[in-house]
Amino acid sequence: MKKLYILSACMLSLAIPVSAQFGKLKNLVGKKDKPQQENTQAPAAKESPASAEEVDATNTSNVASSGKSWSMQTDGSIDWFRLSPTGKLIAGTNQGLVGIEPNSGKVAWKHEFLKNISRTNYNPISGSPFIAIVTGSIFNMQQVILDVSSGKIIANTTELGMKMVNKRYTVPSLGGILFSGYLNNQPSLVFIDAASGEKKWVLSKVFDSNSEVMAAKPLADGSNTMLIATNKRLYKIDVSSGNVIWKADFKTSIEEGTLATEVAEEVDEKESTKADEKKGGLMKSLGGLAKVPGLGSVGSAAGAANSAGKMGAMGGSMKDGAAVSADAAYGKFLILDNQPNVVYYYSNQQMSAFDRSTGAPVWQTVKFSDPVSQVLYDERGFLIATDDKRADLMLLDYKTGVQKWKPVSLRGRVTALKLKGNSLAIASAKESGNNYINIVDMNSGSTAAKSDMKVSGYVMDIKQNNSGLIYRTDRELNIQDPATGKDVWQKALQYKRGGIGVDKGNKSYFFADNQLYLMDNDSGEYKAISKSLKFGGDETPNAIELREKGILVSSSQNMALFDWEGNLIYNIYQKAPGTSLANKIMNVTAIAVSAGNSASHGFQAGLSGPNTTSYNSNMAASDRWSNIGSAAFSDMKRRFTASQDAKNYKTILTSVDNGEDSGYGLVRVNKDTGKIEGKVVLNDKKPDYISDDTDNLVFLKDGNKNLIGYKL
Repeated sequence: MKKLYILSACMLSLAIPVSAQFGKLKNLVGKKDKPQQENTQAPAAKESPASAEEVDATNTSNVASSGKSWSMQTDGSIDWFRLSPTGKLIAGTNQGLVGIEPNSGKVAWKHEFLKNISRTNYNPISGSPFIAIVTGSIFNMQQVILDVSSGKIIANTTELGMKMVNKRYTVPSLGGILFSGYLNNQPSLVFIDAASGEKKWVLSKVFDSNSEVMAAKPLADGSNTMLIATNKRLYKIDVSSGNVIWKADFKTSIEEGTLATEVAEEVDEKESTKADEKKGGLMKSLGGLAKVPGLGSVGSAAGAANSAGKMGAMGGSMKDGAAVSADAAYGKFLILDNQPNVVYYYSNQQMSAFDRSTGAPVWQTVKFSDPVSQVLYDERGFLIATDDKRADLMLLDYKTGVQKWKPVSLRGRVTALKLKGNSLAIASAKESGNNYINIVDMNSGSTAAKSDMKVSGYVMDIKQNNSGLIYRTDRELNIQDPATGKDVWQKALQYKRGGIGVDKGNKSYFFADNQLYLMDNDSGEYKAISKSLKFGGDETPNAIELREKGILVSSSQNMALFDWEGNLIYNIYQKAPGTSLANKIMNVTAIAVSAGNSASHGFQAGLSGPNTTSYNSNMAASDRWSNIGSAAFSDMKRRFTASQDAKNYKTILTSVDNGEDSGYGLVRVNKDTGKIEGKVVLNDKKPDYISDDTDNLVFLKDGNKNLIGYKL
């Protein structure tokens, strides 16, 4: 009991800082709200909520349990293990780094010189089968690049003769990796071929000063030239000759932290369940919070990168995640299709444009009063939002850099944008938890309302119709008239929790207070279409998606599928192992992350479509790996194809009933039928496991040296 109390207190203390972004934590997990009010547009009457009695868990006794597929023992103690994008299991032990075949448990490869590697020094390279590992000390950092599928060492900077490697960036379009450091006691750039590991070229004495450090991901300009940024200048280099084609003064500060628009991409790797606990508990386990608009760099990876940046980008301490910080970005190059002769570059402090061939300035540098939060590409120009207690929104002309209208001051950081014609709906949030909405005229920069309109709860979605600005938060649904700043409906649809939604054509389905609603986006009229459905374990739904038969609403332990008319097709509930308080807190953070991710997606998606500048064809090509013929890439392609089918299933950790062999385990549920198609009993009250949803495998750490594989 004492342990439970301590756990509860710790989790509460960890959750409170994040609650500032979404209102106080007690508002989300139990504060009594105002009574529900009726809508002036008279939607269908709501049914009485379901009783507070515990929902019965779905029986799994008739589902056969899968036995062990294999069991293996490593030579040393397993510190951590994870699943690579190629399907290989990777285990870090005190005897070496080990690659394990997922179907047999056999050791595929082992590197004894990579023993006692921490997770923070293991850095998967996005979109590739490669991992980068930082070794050595803070004064002699080295990099090892490894193909996780074959175990092949692609590059070892020690063997390349480098000392003090401070930066590593991939250049996918050229199929290579660029290292910055010291070679023969000279600051040098070393480029290696990612397929063969061959040293393609070495450039020394490129930079004007020994104090220059790379500050952004290089951009290949053709097959033989490359754009490179340091903390002091920009360079265009002919890599075949080593000649500097042009250089331009442009300071990129690394003291202000990493560029928010260049937060590291999610990598298709999975860590074991206890890895998050070792990282520091609940909040650090939600590293994805670093990507939630309005939260800043909260995640462990972002924190490590920022910490390193303040130390001169030399990687920070080994314990703070040097592997992550080694490729941190503090600036970004852009070449847009509608201005092919210009290269743009921006950092947290400023933005400028240069002639792509000569490096001559195309327009005068634009200074930012606060760090950049978002950069979007509209036909009218760069739409830039800055981040501070009060953020600014500005529009820069592509050809001149001139601001097309006076910057619009916002209350808080931008969380969502939706464009309709010339009207830009915008949502923002302050650290206090207050949320605001408004509409900006893209031609004039004028706002529809004199001041941003405050709304109740965190904004989940915003839309415009003829009546005004529809907003849906985790607290209420209403329409505001931008001309008056007042609600169109005298009484909003209010609810204690929920508000997650998904669009289907010009209609929205959303779930709030145990009911599914349907709203016509053109008129704003809505109605409850389902009977009240209470989720088991008092969970709050945190995910909603369109399926072939209807709408799927789910949480950690629950799944409910409704048809298009709101009739319940099935409801699955599997009781969660662990404390109910912990589960409630996880529900709070889960819906917070869900809301943030939804807003982030809306921010980008709101400006996509035929009326926006063609950005992807040029810039996206620079992020695609050229065909380097690796078998690992074939493995990744196979798994990507198979993962599409995996999206039709949900794996739930629960207490399973299997007669004498009952205990904690996993069940695999078909999203379209609600049928439990697989079950594994883990026989561990605190299992450290990985569920591979793509190949239907489960890997369990059993003791310090054993791993067990199951077919789910």
